[in-house]
Amino acid sequence: MRYEVMSRLEARQATREPDAPDTAIISIIDYGSDTNTFYEQAWLKDVITLQFDDTEAAGPQSITREQAAEIAGFVLRMHKHVERIIVHCEFGQSRSAGTAAAISEYLEGHDSGIFRNRKYYPNPLCYRYVLDALRKRGNLPKWLHMLLRIVKFKNEGR
Repeated sequence: MRYEVMSRLEARQATREPDAPDTAIISIIDYGSDTNTFYEQAWLKDVITLQFDDTEAAGPQSITREQAAEIAGFVLRMHKHVERIIVHCEFGQSRSAGTAAAISEYLEGHDSGIFRNRKYYPNPLCYRYVLDALRKRGNLPKWLHMLLRIVKFKNEGR
């Protein structure tokens, strides 16, 4: 599974490709903005669009627990049917990076590909809410989540 973090424009351009792996898109747009439009492709399996601003503290226009649960449900429904999940926000640096890092942490047991990449500034509120929602909705038992954290910690120590 690949997780790709993109800007709004990059995500739209990505859907112009005639050949691409089966893909799902998580489209995060600014509160009050128009939805992003994508080119119809056989490989584009589904899109979810959410509106919230890039804030690191909970507030009226930040990501909500309900929106995080929507993302979690979408990911858990789609991840076995696609090879790639694109997560985009306006600039492809913060909200999308925080969301993609949480998905990677949950499904792969690590988020270092996002957190160690200097072009991203993962939004901590998105990360925390989405990871919490995935853990609540997912089928992995709590002990397995703990084991994944231990493995991640040991791998980072190398």
